[in-house]
Amino acid sequence: MSVTPQVYEIGDAVRLLHVKTENTKTTCISLILLTPLCENTAENTVLASFLAHSAKKYPTLARVNEQLEELYGAAFSSDVSKLGEGYRLRLSVTCINDALCLDGEQISADALRLLLDLLFEPLCENGAFDAHQLETEIRLCAQDIESELNDKRAYALSQMVEHMCAEEPYGLSKAELLEGVKSVTPESLYEAWQTLLSTAAISVQVVGDVDFAPLEGMLRTRFGALSRAPRAVETVFVEAAEEFSEYTEEMELNQSKLVLGFRCGMQNADDDFFSMRVMADVFGGGPYSRLFMHVREKLSLCYYCSARLDRRKGIMVVQSGIEAKNKQAALDEILKQLSVMQNGEFTDEELSASKAALCDAYRGVNDTPESVDAYYAQFVDTKPQTPEEIAEGIGAVDRAAVVAAAKRLTLDTVYFLKGGEENA
Repeated sequence: MSVTPQVYEIGDAVRLLHVKTENTKTTCISLILLTPLCENTAENTVLASFLAHSAKKYPTLARVNEQLEELYGAAFSSDVSKLGEGYRLRLSVTCINDALCLDGEQISADALRLLLDLLFEPLCENGAFDAHQLETEIRLCAQDIESELNDKRAYALSQMVEHMCAEEPYGLSKAELLEGVKSVTPESLYEAWQTLLSTAAISVQVVGDVDFAPLEGMLRTRFGALSRAPRAVETVFVEAAEEFSEYTEEMELNQSKLVLGFRCGMQNADDDFFSMRVMADVFGGGPYSRLFMHVREKLSLCYYCSARLDRRKGIMVVQSGIEAKNKQAALDEILKQLSVMQNGEFTDEELSASKAALCDAYRGVNDTPESVDAYYAQFVDTKPQTPEEIAEGIGAVDRAAVVAAAKRLTLDTVYFLKGGEENA
């Protein structure tokens, strides 16, 4: 499958990205809006849910689902997530390819029309969203936020990030978000919706084997009518931690969680990215990594231990599940393995295995329209890099570059979610 995108500017900070695929059974279309994380965060969280469940043409979720059924059982999804210090709202629909439809129907055009109706014609009037529907959406969003407490791994990660980035928008507090969600009003949601349409960076993605011209025309008409004053997302990159902070929280659970946050010395998302990506993977990526082989397998200090790089924020996070009594030993061994990386004492086999796995993973993006769509969703406001380009960059990384990347890491935050004594 070809994944080289065709990119068109169809408005002020409004981009249309088309990836034509062949021999696939589905088409994926997404509307993605990126806005600064610190602006209308609670309203945008509720908005993602509200827009997914109703519109003037489809005033109930049942009517939305009926329309999806008419589109040969198309699948719809919506979500919000952080992208650096931006808040990304995404509406997406996956339908069968037009070539598989009866009587020459253009299901892709109908699917796009549904997305545009949901975004541009929500259930609102007189400067306010429907109050009854809003009550439901607030309850659903609050339940989603509160349910994170049941996922201790996700909870520990969010707590570490909140401590590490407390003075930065990236450290968005779940408690503050929950309070804000419960305070959203029909009027504040309407104002946030208008602000989002006028100021967000917008990317429309069409991935599939479709007649693209009608879709492009529809998009240019709808987005061309917008009055736009885009605001760029500016992410704070802290290059180094002067010293690390340590936090402990106790909770009744069977498996304690140890989460470490590192500053990567990056100045932007592209700063030494390929070397950083390989370094993080050799350190704590797959089963060939230092953390897996030594902390987990050789010393049995944890149930899991992995590292993940966030290029859009310039941080690396190490997550592990441990017994409470092993906390210090696990922390010491994780830092010891980082020292191994910084001294270049990892093997050539580990480096080769990591590069091969990463390259295979990026080239595997090409397998389905859904994975292609999800991949390009990270480039809302930046120049898209194809999976092949990233795989090529990773393939060129050598040992010296990995060592240099590891030496840029500084430990910022240690968060320990400790299980109760009787469970530990």
